[in-house]
Amino acid sequence: MNYLLKISTLSLVLVTLLNVTAVNAQQAKGFTVKGELSGVKDGDKILFIRSTDQNTSDTLSQTIKGGKFVLKGTVNNGAEFFSIRVADKRIRYNAFLDNSIMNLKGNADDFSQLIITGSPAHADHLKYSAVMAPLTTSMRALNKEYGDAKKDNNSEKMAAVSQKFDEIEGEQEKVTADFIKNNPQSYYTAYLILNGDVEPSITLPIYNALAAAVKNSTYGLKLKDRLDALAKVAIGVKAPDFSAQTPEGTTLSLNEVVAKGKYTLIDFWASWCGPCRQENPNLVAAYEKFHDKGLNVLGVSLDKPTAAEAWKKAIADDKLTWYQISDLQYWQSPMVKLYAVRGIPHSVLVDAKGIIVAKDLRGKALHDKLAELLK
Repeated sequence: MNYLLKISTLSLVLVTLLNVTAVNAQQAKGFTVKGELSGVKDGDKILFIRSTDQNTSDTLSQTIKGGKFVLKGTVNNGAEFFSIRVADKRIRYNAFLDNSIMNLKGNADDFSQLIITGSPAHADHLKYSAVMAPLTTSMRALNKEYGDAKKDNNSEKMAAVSQKFDEIEGEQEKVTADFIKNNPQSYYTAYLILNGDVEPSITLPIYNALAAAVKNSTYGLKLKDRLDALAKVAIGVKAPDFSAQTPEGTTLSLNEVVAKGKYTLIDFWASWCGPCRQENPNLVAAYEKFHDKGLNVLGVSLDKPTAAEAWKKAIADDKLTWYQISDLQYWQSPMVKLYAVRGIPHSVLVDAKGIIVAKDLRGKALHDKLAELLK
């Protein structure tokens, strides 16, 4: 999902009133979690698991005695997500923790009712999650509706559900934008901006207005790296060329496709991606409507090395009649890094000169933009 964070820098100037000294003082002392759990026995261990990157993590642990424990650690840069669980139990609880003194209470057999107090960062996480929860529930219900409609081959129902998806995504974007606008001093703000696939022209002013402590937090630093990567494929920039194999085994490049039309939509997708497959009927309709007016589409699949047949079958099943390529390298594809892709479906629209003119157009927004450009 893309968060269209259309927030002016002016709305964030209040961040200058932040007591940065107090935040930095909090950084130095580490955190303490005083826990009290039912559903455990003496000798059980509580685990706080922190991911350091996509492939590695470190774990803090403490032995429980009499249903209680005290665990100490340090968050080096502001606040970070931890996955909390009791060893040998599968249920987990995600907490956004800072260097505070915290209390934890709950039942080890039902972490949905776990309570953590004392961490401003976690309080922000809970505040945001509470507003987003009903929208997430609606999305899950729509997923089921769409699946049932697809089984019944009910294209009218599928289109109606897709429209509802777009509406709820718009509400989610507003919730996120409002939180960022109203909480410029929060470490959680950097996390939310980081997880919105937005244009640097929109996000950079927001980032620049954040407090130094937030910029130097774990997610603030990652956000800066993300902005630098996105700047290379921003709207107004010439789209970097790339090439890969077609289903027939020939090499095809982006520049070759761009040369054949007025506009080219680069569609990053995969056969295993549910949201991609849900969006495909809309893309098919757009292609049928605008291809004769100059629209080309280049599908770039992030399928796995062993999924060549699944990729080809998805193309046939979804009636994708446009150009398709893949190097079958999944998320390790150089094309992923080149275009700073973090989630799919992800699309990039370029003009006849290869200049990026729009990104992540889905649903009705795709048709409206193409109608505007291909009059």
